[in-house]
Amino acid sequence: MTIDATLPPPARTDETERLAALRALGILDTQGDPSLDVVTRLAADRFDTPIALVSLVDADRQWFKSRCGLETRETERSVSFCTCAIEGDGVMVVADAASDPRFADNPLVTGDPHIRFYAGAPLRTAGGHAIGTLCVIDRSPREGFSERERETLELMAGQAMAIMESSRIRQEQRISQLIAETTTDAFVCAGPDSRIMLWNEGAEKLFGWTAREALGQSLHLIIPRRHHNGHDTGMDRLMSGAPTRLVGKTVEVPATCKGGHELPVELSLAMWRSESDGSPAGFAAIIRDISERKAAEAERTETEALLAQKVAAIEASDDGFAITDANGLFTFMNRAHAALFGYAGPDDLIGQSWSVLYDAVEAERINEQVMPVLGEFGVWRGETVGRTADGTPVEQEIALTLAADGGIVCVTRGIGERLAMEREKVRLREQLMLAQRQESVGQLASGIAHDFNNLIAAIAGTAGLIETSADENVAFHARRIQAAAATAGGLVDKMLSLGRRKSEPKLIDLRVILSSVRDLVSPSLADPLHRIAFEAPDEPVLVHADATEVMQVALNLALNARDALEPGKDGLLVLSLAPVSDNPPRGKVMVGEPPAKAALIRVRDTGCGIAADDLVQVFEPFYTRKGEAGTGLGLAVVAGIVAGAGGAIAVASTPGDGTLFEVCWPPEPLASEPDEHAVAGPMDMQLLAGRTVLVVDDNPAVVDTIVAMLERAGAEPAPCLDPVDAIAAIEEDPQAFDLVVTDYDMPGMNGPELARTLRAMRSDLPLLLLTAIPLAYGRRAGEAEPFDAVLGKPANMDSLVASARLAISTARRRTP
Repeated sequence: MTIDATLPPPARTDETERLAALRALGILDTQGDPSLDVVTRLAADRFDTPIALVSLVDADRQWFKSRCGLETRETERSVSFCTCAIEGDGVMVVADAASDPRFADNPLVTGDPHIRFYAGAPLRTAGGHAIGTLCVIDRSPREGFSERERETLELMAGQAMAIMESSRIRQEQRISQLIAETTTDAFVCAGPDSRIMLWNEGAEKLFGWTAREALGQSLHLIIPRRHHNGHDTGMDRLMSGAPTRLVGKTVEVPATCKGGHELPVELSLAMWRSESDGSPAGFAAIIRDISERKAAEAERTETEALLAQKVAAIEASDDGFAITDANGLFTFMNRAHAALFGYAGPDDLIGQSWSVLYDAVEAERINEQVMPVLGEFGVWRGETVGRTADGTPVEQEIALTLAADGGIVCVTRGIGERLAMEREKVRLREQLMLAQRQESVGQLASGIAHDFNNLIAAIAGTAGLIETSADENVAFHARRIQAAAATAGGLVDKMLSLGRRKSEPKLIDLRVILSSVRDLVSPSLADPLHRIAFEAPDEPVLVHADATEVMQVALNLALNARDALEPGKDGLLVLSLAPVSDNPPRGKVMVGEPPAKAALIRVRDTGCGIAADDLVQVFEPFYTRKGEAGTGLGLAVVAGIVAGAGGAIAVASTPGDGTLFEVCWPPEPLASEPDEHAVAGPMDMQLLAGRTVLVVDDNPAVVDTIVAMLERAGAEPAPCLDPVDAIAAIEEDPQAFDLVVTDYDMPGMNGPELARTLRAMRSDLPLLLLTAIPLAYGRRAGEAEPFDAVLGKPANMDSLVASARLAISTARRRTP
């Protein structure tokens, strides 16, 4: 064999490729090679050094394939000189390691073998990978290393590399021969001219030709005719130096047998090159028949596709599917089943018993009652309660089927939401009925209270006058009358509270309230053309409020909107909610002052709308457009609830184009304020002395009583039973009166309307509302409050005088 001692050109490759080239030689950790030992002995003799090595640089060590003058078999790579040598292109020379900064402190310099001089030539594979060095080492420094010495060391390194690669080739040839003789697969070798050089027994059995018939034949023998041109073109391209597409790969191709038929084969192709010029010198192929495998794969593919469709359908289902073996252990489960019980995925339950999804009592019930039925009839369907991973109950409906192998197929569906919805519907229906009963009672009580309070006001006021103007015996009885009147007033207050409940503010989500209102009102939309919609943000809208009061407000507005939809026409009722922020309402008529920050509830309908003249009265008690179907108290109660909570309510409407109600609900409850005018003081009496007061009320007894009280306080009252007469009196002389006291509910014109008319005539005129039902009153957006003070009936002299003082002082502050 001729040894080519010429080193291949260096290749700039990464460490992974270099190590792969080293290991491909198959010589690491093998026995010594006498041929290499000759090279190292010659190198030591030629360069007169005590040590010469064939060093192979592995990932974390250097291993010596051949050694001369050194007992050590390997050292750590981190201290090796050869690591530096393989990084260069030529011979690396270290004249004196002790004075070289790279190696001065190296343990191989400071300790055994006490290296002072080093020269190493890289060992490069045919692919140009530096896998190690041929190096010579001296324990004494040297002055220099000539160019000729470098060339000689490189030549000897090339000889060492040729010996190692020749050894690899011989080993590969032995392995190839062994494979050809022992493998049951077809083993075929061919030269660069595509002529068959080797044809083993496996090839004879596979293709039908004997070795005598096949040897020397072209590979066209086993290549289908339609692929001959492609094969020849590929061979020409390969021989011209182009990269190969098949060598080193396993591919599936058709092959031709002696009988003329084709069969699918799997081909693994390898190639060896000429040692002289590196051109392709031959090819070896391992070929096996894959006809049965292809048929099996086709059947498996079809089965898997069908199974995948079924599994995909099961996985996509919202119902849970699970299968157990005969021992009750889960062998399959879809994600819906695992998620139903709070597990991340089926893997958390596969291999576990079905009983882990139930508490001990329910598992025992299933074993004792369900399993016998399943064993007898093969199926069972019913409801049960499982447990999630954290112990939360899971209400479910399950269907069990007994499998042929004794396992169980389970289909389950969570019914917790359905049952909760059914319970919620029952609760909402009961709440609606309760709200309707409370509203009916409240409306009845409010209607009765108005008349009763007028009578009680007259009785109590008269008794108060008698008490101060009679002897002690009469005054005693007057006080008894006053006490009875106060008791009667308390009873009236209790009547008013029958339709109301004590406010209990807490943190609530308005989305939940409005969603409940939608569910309550939706079934009552009798006309199929009428629809209800709900719009709310994704995040909770939290406020501190009484949930029942908010429900009452929203429900009343929603029912009114429902009633406004015209029968036989398309109608839409929209409940919407905006989060807590600066939400100014768009309505033109408003009760209360909108808070700086509030949640905005909107109830909009596409119904008949409200005329402009009616719009300003919608929040006033006893005003209704429903005829006998309405009481006129619903919106007044709503306005009172909203105002009492510190919020505001507004309305905007266009006839024929629907109505919009807007409720600004503050996030915090309104703090209670102290009563500023519960008791009159001496200054209050002096304040009214000599002042003229116009008293307006359609009840003569009440007028007489109020007039008498004011006279007792030193005022000069003027009675008036008709609001029209009161307007005429002010119009005649706007400065004639220092105060106007008016009732709320009067025929022809109510108190707020009278107040607005008088305020337009004289802006600084103090106005006091005295009403049997101190509900909220409506006002136009942007207008001032109609009244400077409000007092409920029955009123005694102290409260009347104190409220008069408050109205006068408020008017002074209001007027510049």
